[in-house]
Amino acid sequence: MAPWRLEASESEEDAMWRLHPERQAAIAHDTASLLVRESSETERAVLLDRLKGFVDSDGLDSLVELWSGVASPSLPRALFRLFQIRQRIISHSDEIGQLVNRGVESLPTIDPFVVGVEVPVSAESVGTIIDEILAGSFHGDLAAALERAASLSRLIASGLLHWVDPADDDDHLRALSSLAWGDVAKELSDCAERERKGFLA
Repeated sequence: MAPWRLEASESEEDAMWRLHPERQAAIAHDTASLLVRESSETERAVLLDRLKGFVDSDGLDSLVELWSGVASPSLPRALFRLFQIRQRIISHSDEIGQLVNRGVESLPTIDPFVVGVEVPVSAESVGTIIDEILAGSFHGDLAAALERAASLSRLIASGLLHWVDPADDDDHLRALSSLAWGDVAKELSDCAERERKGFLA
């Protein structure tokens, strides 16, 4: 599969949740907050158990779909975008790695380091952070984590625009895929900014 086919577009599948937008939004915000906001150990254990029960009965895809239905910038939407990125890293790790490298080469003015963080932006480092966030075990700076994911998305977008494959000459679709990753980067950057200001919910 050509790397430009790794679109970061959301699913358009219908679900029963779309028939109850208020309920959908409430659950989306509650579950997203549970994963990243501090609470007492006892309360957190109970809530995580309830979340596990929801995922076991309705499936992780249902939870992600709930997050996807909330507009950006918001915490649920940020988690939806992080989940998308993680899925691409898992299913197309080699291609993502190549695109990131090409992005770094093609955008020499972009520092592959996020301010205040010594580890360079890479699919592996961002994937590890996303795993911790989605598991409810992340205790770091969420704004910095979102910005790192945004930086990774920007590198992928640039890598797609500068990808050369003699067997694949569909520049139009490659450009569209790059734009989709650019949209992911912007959403995550906007969410990171709101988190820094204390308004991300």
